[in-house]
Amino acid sequence: MTWILRTAALVGVASMALLGSPPTAHADDASYIAALDANGVFRSGPPNARLSAGHRFCNQLRSGATVDQVVDAYVRRPSFGGPSMVDDLTVNLRPVINIAQHELCPETLT
Repeated sequence: MTWILRTAALVGVASMALLGSPPTAHADDASYIAALDANGVFRSGPPNARLSAGHRFCNQLRSGATVDQVVDAYVRRPSFGGPSMVDDLTVNLRPVINIAQHELCPETLT
């Protein structure tokens, strides 16, 4: 019976520690896509391509690039046959990077 009480006490202490800990920022793919949609930026392209771009921007920032350097390094290709994902990013690149930082890689915010 005493092992049950010890186990219950241990579980109680662990629960209190978890409940008392502050929330932490974390990378969230779904919130990134939702934030892009809510802000009306980078709406073209399939979700996996939009997500891939966000993670690519985060990787560049984690490697030490500044937002300006990420913008300057972005490869702009001409689109054919109407608006494309590239056109959307060319116009809205900074907001997309900002959203990526907040939703996918908050550790890159300074």
